[in-house]
Amino acid sequence: MPPLNPSARQALRTSVFKALHFYRDWFRCPVCDYHGPFRALQPATGRRRHAKCPSCGAIERHRLQHLVARKVLAGLPTQSMRMLHVAPEALFTGLFSRMFGTYETADLDMAGVDHKVDLQALPFADGSWDVVYASHVLEHIRDDRRAIAEIRRVLAPGGLAILPVPVVCAATVEYPQANPQETLHVRAPGPDYYERYTPHFARVELHESGDFPAQHQLYVYEDRTGYPNAASPWRTPMPGERHADIVPVCHA
Repeated sequence: MPPLNPSARQALRTSVFKALHFYRDWFRCPVCDYHGPFRALQPATGRRRHAKCPSCGAIERHRLQHLVARKVLAGLPTQSMRMLHVAPEALFTGLFSRMFGTYETADLDMAGVDHKVDLQALPFADGSWDVVYASHVLEHIRDDRRAIAEIRRVLAPGGLAILPVPVVCAATVEYPQANPQETLHVRAPGPDYYERYTPHFARVELHESGDFPAQHQLYVYEDRTGYPNAASPWRTPMPGERHADIVPVCHA
């Protein structure tokens, strides 16, 4: 085979570079096992790269929570355990309903749940549940400390509460009113938010994006340096464009 001329060599280098760059942005979804690129999202708060699995729709928080739930529930006798799933997301209802002997759902406004409840005044007896799962719920509740206390009250001894919130600021900011541009959030949590759990639980474990394989793409690629802005007038800026997510597991 004759040697390539300079222009052909450059074309080959370019094609190899493009191929490597393309496959570098391929990921594996732990929820559905899809392998390939993830889609960007454009919410009101700004564009997020590598966010959504095009197969099952799992976004960053779903993928991380799926991995954490699998890890912390592995080896437990879940078929004899009772789970309360607050504000249930469809990506998890099938998994949890198969996993737990008793699986029930709850929300204040959502249709089709088993219990219409206010987390600030749960109608359940003490120790009614072995696991309470409430993802991205507490940032909507003004008296969140009361809600946390109620979750702890209804947990059985040795129970678990998995209570992630969106970590979007360097330190938690309380809003003067609910923000309709952020689906009525009443605060922007920071990593310090999880300190609110420690008075109520024997132990709080924090599982972060970097604790799991990078192939699952568990970080939030989002520019947060422009806050406050029209969509989020009370948020404070946060440096960087690659942010770790956190899932707290609270032990009763």
